[in-house]
Amino acid sequence: MKRIKMTKKFITAITLITGVLSFAQLKESNPAKESFESESSIINFKKNKSSSLSISNKHHQFGKSSLQWEWSGVSFFKTSNFGILSKKDSPLKYGDHFPASPTLVMSLYNEKSQDEIIKISYEKEGKEEVWFSIKLNFTGWRTIWVPFYEMNGNPPKKGDAIAYDTFKVSCSSIRSKGKLFFDDIVFSQYQDDRHSYPDVMVPFIKKDIEEGKDHWMPLIRDMKRIQEMLVKPVSNLQKEEIRIIKQRIDDTFDKSTEKSDNLLKAKKEYAKLNLVKNETVLGAPLTFKIEQVYFDREDVNQKNFSEIQDFGKVLKKIASYYLQSTDENKAQIEEMFITASQYFLDQGWQEGASGGTRHHIGYNVRELTDAFYMMKEPLKNAGLLNEVGNSLQWIFNLGKILGPEEEFEANIDYFNTQSFYHLMLIFMSDNVEKQTALLEAYSNYISKTLAQDNEIGVFKIDGTSWHHNGHYPAYGLGAFTSIPPVIFTLSGTQFRINEAGHKNFKKALMTTRLYSQLLDFGFGNAGRHPLKDYSIKSLKNSFLLMARSGNPEGTSKIDNEVAAAYLRLWGESDKLNTTLFADIDNVGKDTLPGYHVLTYAATAIHRRNDWAAFIKGYSKYVWASEIYVDANRYGRYPANGSIQINNIGGDEASGFKQEGWDWNRYPGTTVVNLPFKELEPNTPLLMFRSEETFAGAVILDNNGVFGMKLNESKGSNADGPEKNIGFPGKLKANKSVFSFGDKLICIGTGISSVDTVNPIQTNLFQNFLSSTSMPIYLSEKKDISTFPYQSKIEVVGNSRKWLIDAYQNGYYILSPNTIEIRRQTQESYINSYSIRTKEINSINKGISVTRGNFTSSWIEHGKAPKDASYQYVIYPGLQKEDINSFENKIEKDKSYQILRADNTAHIVRDNESSTTGFVIFDSSKELDNSILKGVSVPSLLMIKNKGENVTISAVQPDLNFSEVKDKTISGYSLPVELSITLKGQWKLAANSVVKSIVITGNNTLITIECRHGFSNKINLTK
Repeated sequence: MKRIKMTKKFITAITLITGVLSFAQLKESNPAKESFESESSIINFKKNKSSSLSISNKHHQFGKSSLQWEWSGVSFFKTSNFGILSKKDSPLKYGDHFPASPTLVMSLYNEKSQDEIIKISYEKEGKEEVWFSIKLNFTGWRTIWVPFYEMNGNPPKKGDAIAYDTFKVSCSSIRSKGKLFFDDIVFSQYQDDRHSYPDVMVPFIKKDIEEGKDHWMPLIRDMKRIQEMLVKPVSNLQKEEIRIIKQRIDDTFDKSTEKSDNLLKAKKEYAKLNLVKNETVLGAPLTFKIEQVYFDREDVNQKNFSEIQDFGKVLKKIASYYLQSTDENKAQIEEMFITASQYFLDQGWQEGASGGTRHHIGYNVRELTDAFYMMKEPLKNAGLLNEVGNSLQWIFNLGKILGPEEEFEANIDYFNTQSFYHLMLIFMSDNVEKQTALLEAYSNYISKTLAQDNEIGVFKIDGTSWHHNGHYPAYGLGAFTSIPPVIFTLSGTQFRINEAGHKNFKKALMTTRLYSQLLDFGFGNAGRHPLKDYSIKSLKNSFLLMARSGNPEGTSKIDNEVAAAYLRLWGESDKLNTTLFADIDNVGKDTLPGYHVLTYAATAIHRRNDWAAFIKGYSKYVWASEIYVDANRYGRYPANGSIQINNIGGDEASGFKQEGWDWNRYPGTTVVNLPFKELEPNTPLLMFRSEETFAGAVILDNNGVFGMKLNESKGSNADGPEKNIGFPGKLKANKSVFSFGDKLICIGTGISSVDTVNPIQTNLFQNFLSSTSMPIYLSEKKDISTFPYQSKIEVVGNSRKWLIDAYQNGYYILSPNTIEIRRQTQESYINSYSIRTKEINSINKGISVTRGNFTSSWIEHGKAPKDASYQYVIYPGLQKEDINSFENKIEKDKSYQILRADNTAHIVRDNESSTTGFVIFDSSKELDNSILKGVSVPSLLMIKNKGENVTISAVQPDLNFSEVKDKTISGYSLPVELSITLKGQWKLAANSVVKSIVITGNNTLITIECRHGFSNKINLTK
């Protein structure tokens, strides 16, 4: 999940008994946060005689000073001068979408570790209500977030408001003596319950949750696994292979052979940190996710901080300058880096410290980890290598690789942001025995998690890449970038990724080229990133590394299949590797299948020549899209049976561009055309799944048939608390696409809605016009380049009405419908702008409205239709001669027949291949067909009838995912049965697997087991 800058303006006024106070008054009388920036800060703090309180600038976080508490024996200090923030006043990014609870946030500094304990408590009317203890066995800064429901005593329930009147810090030991510094105490604010996390200082947090179950964070358990890990002697062979692996990693950083004077450049970068080296290294607080903590935005003292990601970028530049520097300057650059490293540790980025929260941190510390790895030798010389290495191994939760295998669970975020760094961090130690033990565990962990294709896997059995409970190519890109370097780095050694893991990952990587054209993977599976230039073009090096890593079996140094894919995608721009693969290894460009199905994504891809059609649906198991708090706010429809046709140039070259895009007009979809304000949901997160199990496709001989039951009336949210949701229009439709040869035959029946205000429409196309003169063609008026332009076509009987869009895709309308055509400038909202909240993702720099020139066309079904329908044929990628004679082309095309189109079944015959496609929505009725009498459940079939021989390809598209304890869909298909009744007496031919075949009279009943939405091929003979 990408870190997104908050734009919400937090409400800072609270209502007191005496009325509503301004924030300035609130700050003076009841501060929600105390930062101890003046002597007056401690006027309202009370203490006993064995305590002393003062304002100190020796150590500080935000601002320039902190509270210094010195004590001897039984001691305390306390205050009643604080405010408690309501949920509304707290910076909750997702509002009420995720549970949140009152939480104490504070920082404290210890100069000397000791075996003593202090207690933090809250009182009400003189009675202690809640408390927790802290051990003082640490040095440096520590920041903690402690929810009140996690405290001892009489804690509130999760989410309940609190009303304590006294905050107290105390020590009860008569022998205790010490000094602590406190800063930035937020006495109570609501925090997302997922994010407060335990560390060695507050290990009791999340005590009621299975360790590691709640969120992705460092775990004390895994830290101890490394600390207690058993090591054994290392062989000479292992030492040599470890040297090779380490050298391969080193080679990714130190590529320059020229040395230069980089001292001034390094000093310029170092100056950005504003560090002062005294007794300790002082600097601005080194923060993570600071936007989650309540601060007074008008307080200038809170504007000076250093984000860990920015800090890492500075350190990486200094490290690069060091590696590329002449020898006479290296010592000074090294000193700067070591000082910055000491600052990093003193700021509390130490082993065992969570800093309140450090979730999804892999995104934020990549450059930092690179920098420390690059400088591992200077760190070793300074005696800091192990301490910094332990810190990073904790932050990245490296110890998870040492757990029992039943704990291993794949995660695309892990593969993206941590997997290669885990490999690097193994070498952030000066102990070769430890390195070897960790490397063995790492190889096993990566091998096992890559191989997982079940409910806990992310690379599924069909080649899809799962995250957020669904196929998510945008997240997959990170994994496909990070894992090939792992496989390559370990290849050829005893630590190589095993065959099963290598093979399953390779399948997922190779699948990316199937759902992309040439490199773009379109809007249907874009998650929350519609029309955002997401593609596999960044995977060039990944394919190359996988080719050079050898095959999964380890029998070849080159993977010919991956090399062939590389040549098709990038061979023309890479003559060197083209020569190596083609001439030396005799590898040629690969050829893609004509039809492919991503069963776990309700997606089908039909290819011919230089075009690909991406057909997308959704179901009870597959979500329609991810609508995010500040992304894809209008993304309700991209999976409503969409048909995106891409030429070899990809999205934009095929007419798909966000500027001005009408979010109601995804091609192929049946929709309620809504004003954008109504199209945007009223929830911050929505990944809608319907209650329908029917969405999928069947394949036979490079052709295929897709079908889905579209039903917006009731469903669930794949990511969030909403379990019973639906859209008020209650839109329903039975949709199918029959892909035979160079055409797609599109059928819709049973189209209904209760919306009496907004029209129901099925979209043919929406094309971005790079020039307003780009023509379209109509049967009514052949060449139209007029702009703007508006017309309609009334299709009556067999009137052969047709259109050709601006990108040479032809549409032949078979059904009696009204067809609307527009050429116009469109104004739209950018997908990351919310009309409801007025929030916008910061990457858009305040731009909320977009404009563009488009041409579009749709079938008009009217308002609140009861049983509307459509039939049309798409001829993608027409050549110039086809455009000029399109009417003749469709008139002469006798290759197909629509045999049935109602709410029972859609049936189409392809005469060229002697294949009939069936999309059977209602299995309770017999079919009026020459060979297929009926089926036991709704299903998709293709039957090729060649006289005495019949080939059946059948799919029962119900994926039948099981439900786990928390009622979320597990993501792994369980078997379902399908019985097919054929007319006539048939027997199995060779190579066919069925559960049973029974001849009854003049009918044959075949029962098969279906799973994963895969096509089941059956050969029969008389």
